[in-house]
Amino acid sequence: NGAMEAFNFAIDLGDSDAMYLVGVHRMTSGGRENIHSGMKLVEKAAAEGHGGAMYYLALLNLNGEPNIGLEPCSLDVFVQLLDRAVEAGNTDALFTRGHSHFHGSEGYPQNYKSALDDFVAAADSGHADSAVSAGAMLHQGMGVPKDQKSAFEFYQLGGELGNKEGWQNVVACYTTGEGVAKSLKT
Repeated sequence: NGAMEAFNFAIDLGDSDAMYLVGVHRMTSGGRENIHSGMKLVEKAAAEGHGGAMYYLALLNLNGEPNIGLEPCSLDVFVQLLDRAVEAGNTDALFTRGHSHFHGSEGYPQNYKSALDDFVAAADSGHADSAVSAGAMLHQGMGVPKDQKSAFEFYQLGGELGNKEGWQNVVACYTTGEGVAKSLKT
């Protein structure tokens, strides 16, 4: 109870992180009133420029929320919302946009260069899955020039950031000698 009081105090002071966290908590607690009040807090945090809130709203609008009568939005609206979250610096939004560019989905045209640019930018900001995705594109030359050395470096970064697949790919690179000197011992 004391923690929620502290969060509510932070909300009263205009803390967008508190707005977002409490808003999501309420929305996931169930009940129509909680969902509505939570949505208002997430929207307020997004209006304050909170990238996580913007990303949450983009996904919520894409999928809709029947409990509050929110119909799924058009793909054009989703693109606008996701791009705003990216501009606010949200790395999950950047990864999602990269994924959408890669597959040509969710309103984005297939564009491998844009996908790689988004994955690299998100990886540089500490997003583990983006590092592995960038590594995979470079390793296989998927719509971009093959670059085994850079692929290895992205796989290693992904592993260091906590992605198990990143470490598995590092081991595969050492085993095959792709991007790094072959070393079965390593």
